[in-house]
Amino acid sequence: MSGIFWLASYPKSGNTWLRAFIATLISGEPADINKLTFLGGFAGSRSAFDEALGIAAADLTLEQQTNLRPRAYEIWAAEAKRPRYCKAHDAYHLTPAGEPLFPTNATRGAVYIVRDPRAVAVSLAHHNGRTIDAAIDRMADADATFSNSPNRLDEQLQQRLLSWSDHVGSWRQAPFPVHVVRYEDLHADPAAFGATARFLDLPDDVERLASAVAAASFARLQEQERAAGFVERPRQALAFFREGRVDGWRDALTPAQIARIEQAHGPMMRRFGYESACADGLAPRICTTPSAA
Repeated sequence: MSGIFWLASYPKSGNTWLRAFIATLISGEPADINKLTFLGGFAGSRSAFDEALGIAAADLTLEQQTNLRPRAYEIWAAEAKRPRYCKAHDAYHLTPAGEPLFPTNATRGAVYIVRDPRAVAVSLAHHNGRTIDAAIDRMADADATFSNSPNRLDEQLQQRLLSWSDHVGSWRQAPFPVHVVRYEDLHADPAAFGATARFLDLPDDVERLASAVAAASFARLQEQERAAGFVERPRQALAFFREGRVDGWRDALTPAQIARIEQAHGPMMRRFGYESACADGLAPRICTTPSAA
C-alpha cells in the first residue's frame, strides 16, 4: 500500500533523528543525513508543492497556498509506489477553506514525537539564533508560524505551529491512526523504536532494529554534520545536531524560565509525565506524579 505516513513534531523535537533511523532501517545502510528526502520529503517544501501542482507558490496568496496544500499531498500519495514518510512541523489544523491540511484520504497514519518543552525551548533558541526567553514566548504563542520571513522567499511554505501545547493536542486528535512517542523514551529504550517501526509497517526484527538504532545514533549524526555539513541547518545555527541530551535544560534554564514553561504548558506536560522542577513558592506544583500519555 502507498499513501503517506506523517512524521510530525514541534520543531526541535527529534524529527530528523527519527528520519535517519527510518532511512537506515529501509536501506540497510547508515543514513546520509543530506539525502533523507528519498523517504518522502517535507510537508512544507515549496519546490515539492510547485512540482506537484504545476503552480508556483510564489504567485499565490498565503490563503491560496494553504488551501492547495491538501491537493499536493493527494498527488504525492497517488503517485507513490510505496509508503511515503514525510516530515511535518505544521500543527494539525483546517485550511481557510475548512478542510484538513493533511487529508485523510492520502494518509495512512502519523508518528508524533513529543519532547519535554523545557528541552525544546533551549534547542529552539540555539536553532533560531535567539534568546531562550524569546523561544519560550514563541512556544506560548497560539498564533505562532514557521518560515514566515517578510524579507526573503523561504525554501519552505509558511506553516502554522500554534503554541507547543496546542501543537501536541492537535495531532493527538487527528482523525487517523497516530502513534505518539516521547523523545526521552527513544533515548532510554530502543524498544520504543521497535514499536514505531511496527506502526510504520517497517522491519522490526531485533538485529536489524539494533543496527539501525546504532547507525542513527546522535553521535554519528553529529559526526556526519561536522564532516559534510547539513542541508537543513539554518544559517544562524552553529550546528543542527547540537547536544541531543534529555535533561540538558536543567543546566541551561533559570528557575524563572522553568516556571514560565511549566505554567504555560503544565496540563499537556502532565499528560506525558513531565514532572515539575519548580521549587515550592516559585511556581505552582503542576506535576506531582507522572501520568500516561
